Amino acid sequence: MEKISIVIYNAIMNYGTFGIALGATIVALFIVQIALCIGLYGRVASFRLTSRRKVRDTEPPVSVIVPIFSDDTDYLDGALMKLLGQNYKEFEVVAVYVGNNEDFFADLKSLQRLYAHLSPVHIDYSPRYPVSTKIALNVGIKSAKYDFVVMTTADTTPSSERWLSLLAKGFLYGDIVLGYCGVAPSKGWLNLIFREYRLADSVAWISSAIRRKTYSASHSALGFTRELYFSVRGFGHLNMSVGEDDLFVQQIATRENVSVVLSPLVTCTERPWGGWSWWLHHTCELRTTHRHYPKGARLPMLFELLLRVLFFASVIVAVATMPWEFALAATILALLRLFVVLFVFVRNARRLNEGGLVAHHILFDIFEPWLRLLVILSTPRGGKKWK
Repeated sequence: MEKISIVIYNAIMNYGTFGIALGATIVALFIVQIALCIGLYGRVASFRLTSRRKVRDTEPPVSVIVPIFSDDTDYLDGALMKLLGQNYKEFEVVAVYVGNNEDFFADLKSLQRLYAHLSPVHIDYSPRYPVSTKIALNVGIKSAKYDFVVMTTADTTPSSERWLSLLAKGFLYGDIVLGYCGVAPSKGWLNLIFREYRLADSVAWISSAIRRKTYSASHSALGFTRELYFSVRGFGHLNMSVGEDDLFVQQIATRENVSVVLSPLVTCTERPWGGWSWWLHHTCELRTTHRHYPKGARLPMLFELLLRVLFFASVIVAVATMPWEFALAATILALLRLFVVLFVFVRNARRLNEGGLVAHHILFDIFEPWLRLLVILSTPRGGKKWK
């Protein structure tokens, strides 16, 4: 006890009460951040769905619902072919075309000669009565042949021919299946930001779903039973153009009925439609659903972001104002934290088929809190409705 008192006395004499408080703050923030990083986000890479109890013995036939809002013939020759070419024993693709281009729909229907499991559905577009994604999905779900459905988008491309077969295995363990969809890689630093942001968001809700606290999903890889869908009368919040993934899954998810399927072969990518302005507007639009989230759903992520800012600020103060040995110790803790963060990130990125991001993640780790603050400040308050 006497030795401890001497150490504390010497520390106060060398660094003052401010230095002691600063050091204690840095150590505490370091410990809590490491615990959150490993305890929450570290579960994604190590999670095994087979550890859960089975509710079915065989994979069911599946209807894949994909709304199509553009007359892009490249989609018919590209991503749609990858959907139709999935290696799965029994499935259909319900392609819900919303538009007035008869030639495009004729081209879509002509594919039935080669792919009998394609089921085209046509909804006429009217500027006076716009058709939302929720309406198109609702029509597709009602038109589906099978009781197990997977919804995706026309901007989404599966990563492999086993995408559907692996995703459908989730139905062996639950009535809701969650998969991962990243942003399609392309050149430029903006694409890196888009991909990092999507990955960070997804890891947050995936880790929560693994802990049986599901609050979100990807609209590009979400499976559920029609029984569940009709039990809640379909999609809610019809006054909003978003929410068909997160708000809907909150309605139907329980602690026992959600399966999270994670594998590089069961991922998909979604094509971004624009640059910075488009992404910021789109991200803010998606964020408008957060006010309907259960209390505390995103608290772990927001708490970690706040701790990260405080930790970086404390380390900077230590380096700028304290003696060299104190500054060195703070720097070592910062480097140790970075090592743990990168270790967890690499494992998660590998599991979710996200390559080429490790070198850039160091900068994203520093600037992510400020990027998310920008999104929060850019999201309109009050009565503005997104169209």
